[in-house]
Amino acid sequence: MRAFVVGAYVSANFLFVPSLPRAGQTAAATAYFHDHGGKGLNLAIGLHRLGVATDLLLAVGDDPRGREITQLLRDMGLSTEHVHIADAPSAFGIGLIAPDGANLLAAYMGANALLGETQVEQARQTIEAAAYCLGQFEAPEPAVRAAFGIAKAAGRVTYLNPSPWRQPSDELLALTDIMVVNEPEAMDFLGLSEAGAPAEVWARDLPELAKRRGWRGEILVVTLAERGAVALKGGASIFVPAFAIDQVDATGAGDGFGCGLVSALAAGESLETALRQASACGALVASRTGVFDTLPHAADLQDFLSCRATAPD
Repeated sequence: MRAFVVGAYVSANFLFVPSLPRAGQTAAATAYFHDHGGKGLNLAIGLHRLGVATDLLLAVGDDPRGREITQLLRDMGLSTEHVHIADAPSAFGIGLIAPDGANLLAAYMGANALLGETQVEQARQTIEAAAYCLGQFEAPEPAVRAAFGIAKAAGRVTYLNPSPWRQPSDELLALTDIMVVNEPEAMDFLGLSEAGAPAEVWARDLPELAKRRGWRGEILVVTLAERGAVALKGGASIFVPAFAIDQVDATGAGDGFGCGLVSALAAGESLETALRQASACGALVASRTGVFDTLPHAADLQDFLSCRATAPD
């Protein structure tokens, strides 16, 4: 089973501060942490570690960060055939994190913004050979849309995580089979105004809400953090509770969720089993600091599932 990811790379840099500074203030950081990140990069690495042969479309700069991540991909056994050196710096992000978990984040998307239909077309044969094509919104939508068009014409399955959130175009939605959104994104997508509804309310109302919105894809998933996840398929919704963990850093948990979901569906598992595996992958990421080194391997996932119970409903 193969997957193709329309990727994105961000050199993520985190400063831990006693409190978030106000305008004009200077904060003295108590610790620093660097991670190779980007939603598209995370999806590709996560799928690869779960045993899915994965190709990645990526744009990086001709700079130390771009060269380092390209070599790391080679060292991990991922093809760099579709890693493009762009005439722009590699994307760079900074986060300030307070002791209570509050944060300020800023990112310059750099080379990611130059990924377009030309690079997608060069990967046409690779996309057509993949069973799943995955996209996210750190890559420009025209690139995602072009890749999805090729995949759908070849009879493949498309997966969209429209994050950082913006409303997907009608054209892209028409090409999307599976879409995963978190609760705030789902509220905007479905036109809701009140957050925090119980999971059973989401499960009850999602079929009608999706129908009213005009959703015509195969599977729509709403992740609800510690309340679990709800998925709609064929007009009926199911709910899977979250795993009880001591959360350390939720950054990248949604990417871990997507990797678990797609790898399970690609293996022919039921939607309920796939959601449980997805939740486990998200929990594994959220229980540790960082993303690149915490995205689970298949053995890590099986160990976790064999010894952990889900949280009470």
